[in-house]
Amino acid sequence: MSLPYRDADQIAEAKEALRQGTSPEYVAGFMRVTVEELNQLLGLPVNPAANMVLDDPDYLWAADKLEGVL
Repeated sequence: MSLPYRDADQIAEAKEALRQGTSPEYVAGFMRVTVEELNQLLGLPVNPAANMVLDDPDYLWAADKLEGVL
């Protein structure tokens, strides 16, 4: 699935809104994309902790997995 086109002004406005403390969910809804797509559009890193499933038997070692990411 490809990302929708957003011009440079829209991307700059979204970055500024995030910088001022607006929630990513609100900005994503305004731009009509998901939060993951918003991160891709803005060139922001995707949060690997949000994708973790707590039913995973290795969740006790999640800190070790994320250590290399941080």
